[in-house]
Amino acid sequence: MIERPKRYLGIRREEKRAITGREYGMLFAILLVLGLLTARLWYLQILNGEELAARAELVRTRLIRTAPPRGLILDRNGRILATNRAQIIVSVIPDALRRHPERIPLVAQRLGMQPDELRELIENPKINPYTPLVVQKGVAFEQAVDLLESQYNLPEVEVTLQAMRRYPHGKLFAHLLGYVGQISQEELKAYTARQQEADNWLSLRLYDGTDFVGKNGIERAYEPYLHGKPGGEQAEVTPLGKRVRTLQEFEPTPGNRVVLSVDLRLQQKAFELMQGHVGALVALDPRTGEVLAMVSQPSFDPNLFVPRIPSQIWRTLINDPRAPLNNRAIQSAYAPGSIFKPIVALEGLKRGLITTHTSVNCTGGYRAGARTFRCWRRHGHVDFYTSIALSCDVFYYQLAQKLGPDNLARLSRSFGLGERTGIDLPHERRGLVPDTHWKRTTLKQPWYGGETLNYGIGQGYLTITPLQGAVMTMGLANRGVMYRPHLVKEIQTPDGRPLESIQPEVIHRYEASPQHWEAVIEGMVRVVERGTAGAARVPGVRVAGKTGSAEFRKGGKTHAWFIAFAPAENPRVALCVMAEEAGGGGAVAAPIAGQWLRYFFELGY
Repeated sequence: MIERPKRYLGIRREEKRAITGREYGMLFAILLVLGLLTARLWYLQILNGEELAARAELVRTRLIRTAPPRGLILDRNGRILATNRAQIIVSVIPDALRRHPERIPLVAQRLGMQPDELRELIENPKINPYTPLVVQKGVAFEQAVDLLESQYNLPEVEVTLQAMRRYPHGKLFAHLLGYVGQISQEELKAYTARQQEADNWLSLRLYDGTDFVGKNGIERAYEPYLHGKPGGEQAEVTPLGKRVRTLQEFEPTPGNRVVLSVDLRLQQKAFELMQGHVGALVALDPRTGEVLAMVSQPSFDPNLFVPRIPSQIWRTLINDPRAPLNNRAIQSAYAPGSIFKPIVALEGLKRGLITTHTSVNCTGGYRAGARTFRCWRRHGHVDFYTSIALSCDVFYYQLAQKLGPDNLARLSRSFGLGERTGIDLPHERRGLVPDTHWKRTTLKQPWYGGETLNYGIGQGYLTITPLQGAVMTMGLANRGVMYRPHLVKEIQTPDGRPLESIQPEVIHRYEASPQHWEAVIEGMVRVVERGTAGAARVPGVRVAGKTGSAEFRKGGKTHAWFIAFAPAENPRVALCVMAEEAGGGGAVAAPIAGQWLRYFFELGY
């Protein structure tokens, strides 16, 4: 008998079937895909959600950076020395021309340039090839319109309105202010490395490849203060980059004002007096170390460097034998000659090697060994005061012999010679203070006795800068206290509120008894009143000074030096004048100093 399958509730019961391996594989694949999708969603929406949202926003917006106006530079009385002026400028994209060099002649022709000049500019390895390179400034409106109308055919050229640096006094402050130029790749990296975030809606690059930065002088030394902070505009754009509307806009913050201690009137007077000479004039306030005037001649116009100096003018400047780009006040070192004698006299008094009653008989020379060392004239009987007033070499030959070269070197260094003063300008030179160790290690020679005699009158290996000469004079004026010379008096906010004030800083001290100081200063007063510097007299003011005539080369004229401070009893100015191969200090440098000092006191200083 056949048994029928049982039914439950009308449903036939069947045997269960096992899941195959293939089905397990498909299930695993589905779960894996779902897991990956979940992980990706977590990565996109949770882990990096904010960043990706910002990127998505930038797809339809564009950040347009606005360079900040550079801070003003003023003299001590608020007169403008460096400012900005809006000008139409023309730039080229170096990378575009590098990739299509055949277009260089066409672009050069439209810009009124030589093809080789344009090629030299865009191939400069120091520039950023992807940022616009300024090639012309102050472009006439008609030329700018013509270039803009040709924009379709000249995609490598940009025409914009930009604030460019301007130096209203031209050559007058060239060596102090320096100049600006378009930032190089190396400078951009250096400034970016210490960049701070701008205080606005977005962290903007403090520096950009289109910015202008200080290349020399105060412009370079105080670049972080002068640069300012950029502004910007966030604009909505189409996929093709066409601007639709401005979303947010922030004005750039101008750079801070830098107020110099220099007086425009005193600088102008010094500049006029040094015309026709190759040399420098430096005037300091001995009470603070502030620079009142600093002129180097010949000079140059810093406006030529903004935005870029033409190659022909550059070659003319660097090939000029008078070296107008050189700041002789801090970058040229010379034998000081007889302006060195007052501190030698002071050291002799301090050590007890001479007194104010010491005298010598000057017959026109001094014999040491087999050689006679000449004096510049026959003085006869010379006492301490006369030795300074008439600058008798014989007196100082004998004193130097007693002191020796190493003591003369220590004396020099105690007055700041042979080292940088630390003035707030780049490229300052050290000068040279020689001693026996220096000659033995550098020249591989022993020190000879005759070199000591020359050392005592400021000749031989000893070299100083005019600024060091002014600091030495400050030390004499202050009876041993020397402050660091500085050009910047104060930093102000863009609207003129005080931000930072530069305080006097003592860098050297020389100790001597009051009677020794007074003896040397009396000798220097006699230099002006009855000695070699009568041309430096100022009516109603006691001026202490010292002339110097330093040999430079056989057959040539001597360098003319003069140092002075006044009033002698309570000095308000310390001065150093140097004119290269101009002749005697009393005949050339002292008259320049005298005229400047008379003007200084006429102004009420």
